[in-house]
Amino acid sequence: MSQQQGNLAVRHNGAETPCALVVAGKAPWRVVLMDELRVRGVCPLEAHSAEEALHTLSRSRVDLLFCDDELDQGSGLALLATARQRHPGVGRVLVSDHEDGVRGVQAINEAGVSYLLTSCWEPDALDAALAAAAAAPTPTPRPVPVPPLRRATDDPFPGIVGQSAAIQDLLELVAMVGPTQSTVLVTGETGSGKELIGRAVHDASDRRDRIFCGVNSAAFPETLLESELFGHMRGAFTGATSNKKGLFEEADHGTVFLDEVAEMPLSMQAKLLRFLQTGEIRPIGSGSTRYVDVRLVAATNKDLVAEVEAGRFREDLYYRLAVIPLHVPPLRERVSDIPLLVRHFLQRLAAAAGQPTPVLESEALEALMAHDWPGNVRELQNVMERAMALSRDGRISLRVMPCFGRSNRPERRIDSVVESLPVLERRHIIETLDRVGWNKKRAAELLQISTTTLWRRLKEFGVEQKTASARFDAQRPERSDTGRR
Repeated sequence: MSQQQGNLAVRHNGAETPCALVVAGKAPWRVVLMDELRVRGVCPLEAHSAEEALHTLSRSRVDLLFCDDELDQGSGLALLATARQRHPGVGRVLVSDHEDGVRGVQAINEAGVSYLLTSCWEPDALDAALAAAAAAPTPTPRPVPVPPLRRATDDPFPGIVGQSAAIQDLLELVAMVGPTQSTVLVTGETGSGKELIGRAVHDASDRRDRIFCGVNSAAFPETLLESELFGHMRGAFTGATSNKKGLFEEADHGTVFLDEVAEMPLSMQAKLLRFLQTGEIRPIGSGSTRYVDVRLVAATNKDLVAEVEAGRFREDLYYRLAVIPLHVPPLRERVSDIPLLVRHFLQRLAAAAGQPTPVLESEALEALMAHDWPGNVRELQNVMERAMALSRDGRISLRVMPCFGRSNRPERRIDSVVESLPVLERRHIIETLDRVGWNKKRAAELLQISTTTLWRRLKEFGVEQKTASARFDAQRPERSDTGRR
């Protein structure tokens, strides 16, 4: 889990374990979602109806409620609204088949949901949902997670673990640019810790005692994203039943972290550019503007220069955002930090479980050091959570170490396996879809085929309308399907 997701941890049966209730009838994403929650260290409970869900909420400690928009009996939104009244401390996420801005606003106004998740969700979207639920205010205080391991007692950035030259050089830059008022662009691969660097910039500034809030640009439809950033007035559109402050107004004199900025639609890019130029915001439906003092830290895992050249990102906005660029090195470029990170994660996991920190055997550590970590620090964290769960007698050996990447799998001899062209085509299409987050239009462009042809191929492969499950299977071919039946 990310640092924000860790806030979901609560005291439960003597151990700090986050718990999520998944409410769905026969939705195909249910099993996949529960598996992904387990991978992230969240204990999933299951309910098939609103009545069963309310019964579980009244008897069990639940931190987060995932609810299907369309239940067999009743509305998922109605269930979330009821849960909001009876159990206000439970985070609420609506899972819907449609990325509908109006539906999203209605979900926020009526049920106070912290996130609208489409049924064809991606791992990053699920992480954002967990982070949004963790950041949502609760009526009662929750236990604070175990603080991260400090490298030194006078460490100005205790939330960032690492002693490698790459990470120390980055933190020196953060310390230099933090006190300025300039816009910062943080780049880096998925899972490398861009938001931690964004928060470090905030902590190094004179805004450290003010609000730091973040939003994922890819997590909201365009209309809802505009409302999230700039706010809206009552009656501005269907579902806007009251005035709402946007994040820029909420974070006045603070810092806003705008993640996945490359996914922002061009029309929203123009509005963001105007805000950066003038400092003024205009809520949807308002006839007047207002000035706010907000520092923006943007982040992306894409090459924005290439996005500009492709016409998907405004060049003038790029120069406004990249006043101070900061690049987070991937984990494979700071291998010397792996032992520190492993110790950090194991200490936190052990403290949360009320257990002594397990011993990692040298052979297991060598395997971790040899891995290329395409998922970066987030992947390492998930691996350690799983290894901790499988450990016995206070030791983590290579035997219980999960298979955490293709680089650990034995290479197949080319002359021993010959695959047919349809099999190769299917794999190539699914891997391309994985690479672009199952954006079929973008995938079709990369494959140089029409969207219609892509849909036809997916139908021939038997994976149409099963993007989440297909992606899950494609990424985990070694897993058995027994548990899905």
